[in-house]
Amino acid sequence: MLRPRRGSTAPDDGWTSEVSSGLALAGFLGLVFMGFTLLAMGPLMGIDTYFNLATPPDSWLPFLHLMDRIGQRAVCLPILGVAAFIACRRSESWRPAIVAGAAVFALNLTVLILKVALGRDAPQSADPSFFAGGMAYPSGHSSNIVLVYGLIGYLLIRYADPGRALRILLWMMVPVLSGIMVFTSLTLNWHWFADLIAGLLVGGIILQLVASVDHAVPETQMEQGWRHALRHPSSVARGGKPSQPRASRGSGAP
Repeated sequence: MLRPRRGSTAPDDGWTSEVSSGLALAGFLGLVFMGFTLLAMGPLMGIDTYFNLATPPDSWLPFLHLMDRIGQRAVCLPILGVAAFIACRRSESWRPAIVAGAAVFALNLTVLILKVALGRDAPQSADPSFFAGGMAYPSGHSSNIVLVYGLIGYLLIRYADPGRALRILLWMMVPVLSGIMVFTSLTLNWHWFADLIAGLLVGGIILQLVASVDHAVPETQMEQGWRHALRHPSSVARGGKPSQPRASRGSGAP
């Protein structure tokens, strides 16, 4: 993810090498997900049963349940909302909020369709088979970790232009939280190992697609008008026609 110019909100005009490479990466991750799913239906079942752990001690449960909440929508979506609000204020545009809403909707719809179509039971059944009427694959929690927390970093870096220290923290957030989520769900015996890896892949696919589309779609005249109204409210109040500022180029896709 390249460093955007401060105050720049307009995406790239047309297809750039960054957008093309971003879509190519999303396609590659999609192929990896399909191949991984086929392996999960056969050779990887032995790994799933190996990680089908016994119930953890009761003394661990409060801490594990607390860690599990980082992937719950009730926790991560309000954090995303704050990040989107900051990005909207800094960029003087509603675009970050629109990007966030579209990404969350796309992820939840995709995960729901995959869960229903693949129908894998939870580990409590001790049967890792697919098409059994379950809703375990892919994990919604692990997909939330990648998409939501990755989107927080994307919006703040692209639209709010944070300092170097915060950029490093945002880059580290997704892999660290992903590791915590995988460990927690396995220990609580709430997901098969393959469910969690598949969820990470799905979250990465949606994140990359959303970022690429955000860079590819040019800023509209309506967005430019909103920015002018925020910068010059007095001229709009007098009924003046807002001028359309020239769109600046944004940074490349992550």
